[in-house]
Amino acid sequence: MLRSRAARFLALSPCGRGCPSEARAGEGSEYREALTPHPARARYRSARSTLSHKGRGKARFLLALGLFIGFATQASAQDNYPSRPITLIVPYAAGGSIDLVARILAEGLTARLNQTVVVEDKPGGNGVIGIGAVVKAKPDGYTLQMGAVGANVTPAAVQKDYPFDPLRDYVPVAMVAEWSAILVVKKDLPVKSLAEFVAYARARPNALNFGTTGYGSFAHLVSEVFMQQTGIAMQHVQYKGGAPATTDLMAGTIDAHMMSSAVGAGHAENPLLKMLAVASPRRLPSIRNVPTMAEAGVTGVDQTAWLCVFGPPGLPDAIRERIAREVVAIAQEPAFQAKFRNTGFEPLGLDATASARMYRDEVVRWSAFIKERGLAEKGR
Repeated sequence: MLRSRAARFLALSPCGRGCPSEARAGEGSEYREALTPHPARARYRSARSTLSHKGRGKARFLLALGLFIGFATQASAQDNYPSRPITLIVPYAAGGSIDLVARILAEGLTARLNQTVVVEDKPGGNGVIGIGAVVKAKPDGYTLQMGAVGANVTPAAVQKDYPFDPLRDYVPVAMVAEWSAILVVKKDLPVKSLAEFVAYARARPNALNFGTTGYGSFAHLVSEVFMQQTGIAMQHVQYKGGAPATTDLMAGTIDAHMMSSAVGAGHAENPLLKMLAVASPRRLPSIRNVPTMAEAGVTGVDQTAWLCVFGPPGLPDAIRERIAREVVAIAQEPAFQAKFRNTGFEPLGLDATASARMYRDEVVRWSAFIKERGLAEKGR
């Protein structure tokens, strides 16, 4: 009963603290006693208040200490990076273009970082398995991915249930190298030049077919650009890689193929193939006798693909910039430039800021092109 009255008094009191002098008439002395703090009770309350303040202060101190230690540990880990081997994941089978560049880069990074960089091929799900391993990895710089436009950009635009967002789920670290595609036809096709091929295909709408390394791949996109610029129409034949497409082209099973410059470098003298033009702004060092599309009379098909190192979301800027600096340095070394060029790639070596800007532009550009050509609807 006394507690009830005290609570009611605290609610009614103008000073809000239950002053005894404000007790109403008729309430009696026991009411005033209930509101008057007992000396022992007052000392207990004072001690409890002091301990409470000290406890809150201690909690705040421990929290601040924990945050400081966490930040200091993270900063120390970044300063000492790398202190153990790094895994560079390739989301496709060994032997392809991405794997080839990854191994050249791993060699350079191992020497410059004084730490082993291991290339691990994780094929499956059109790149989803390998990319997923990086997306889910701890953002400490020890799990990275070697990616490309056909692996990290276009799948999100053409596949309805693609699980990753190219602008959210992985971080571009450094552009490593670029490559282009070569329009190659089977030896029995009665054409000797790009102009003759265009004329031949225009006279036979949808009669010819072309092979690519998959729906939404760079080879597929360049083929679509080529058909758009020339006004021809061909049937699309998809393969799981460049090797089976090249095999079928040599056998005459398909008529044409936008072959990667890396694969083309090894077939420059192949009598079973005819290389008509390269879809790049300049001739390729590995096949200098093959003209560019523009030189051969077709404009607007100057397309190059890139290979980029990616990291998981949340990768610290310090680590991202460290890796990018080493990639830039490797791309500028004459020995590694020769290795890239001998395999059909052109060293690029962009820093972290330039790589992020270029990557975002590529996502926007190719997504718009896919929508314009209606490729998203066909791919779904």
